[in-house]
Amino acid sequence: MADSKFVPGMTVEDLAAVIQNELAPQWKQVLEEHRAELESVFPELEDSTYGLYLDRLLPPIFGALEQAGYSVLGEVKDTDFIIGGCLNFSSSLEQWGPEHHRSRVFWIPVREEGRSEPVGTLLLDFFHSHAGFEVPEGPRITAIPAANRREIVAAVREWKEGA
Repeated sequence: MADSKFVPGMTVEDLAAVIQNELAPQWKQVLEEHRAELESVFPELEDSTYGLYLDRLLPPIFGALEQAGYSVLGEVKDTDFIIGGCLNFSSSLEQWGPEHHRSRVFWIPVREEGRSEPVGTLLLDFFHSHAGFEVPEGPRITAIPAANRREIVAAVREWKEGA
């Protein structure tokens, strides 16, 4: 992101809209730029290959968010597995879709410098295949006001299942 569209004081919904606008044109471009490499390592790395893809896709966007005064990781434990500089694998669920079009939802609590309360939580829905290396559609992102794990998991289920 050459000119950051993130500014202090944005709502979590505004942040999600900016991120979605940045992801929409970039997800396929990054996928095609790195497809040969990612396909070649998929037999050995399997699902971890998608982490490599996200490592290439997300840092420019979330780096710009952090430069604007927002933090997205919070406290990271030694046992946490961080993907793309902003996704904590332990803050995700994968329960939806067939093997060739699986959905894993990551939640990303957002804080802004100088505020004691979180801004809210971003939900990133990442689609991928377990049958072979493929990203069948671009990531979708939305925002929720919830900040604790129980409320976030309930919101993820409602978003995915319409419950």
